Amino acid sequence: MKAIGAQNKNILALFLVEALLIGISGATLGSLVGIGAGYALSSISITPGTGGARITPIFIPFDMIKVWALSVVLSLLAGIYPAWKASKLSPMVALRRE
Repeated sequence: MKAIGAQNKNILALFLVEALLIGISGATLGSLVGIGAGYALSSISITPGTGGARITPIFIPFDMIKVWALSVVLSLLAGIYPAWKASKLSPMVALRRE
């Protein structure tokens, strides 16, 4: 991208937006799979001594939001170094590696 005129901040922004989108989609999908697995596992488990009563999973919305936000922030933090390194890469080195 630098070979066609992109600046360092454009490349940095591109990588960080990609990390953000991956973080948002991963956190959302992970939360949905976790909720689904919680209900699936509770439907097959029977608490001994309760006459067949089922355990209902409890998901606290505030905690779910905190975990989702933590996942997104961690994906951004994991994307900062590769984004910074890519933005500082020389166009000649980048083209030579392709």
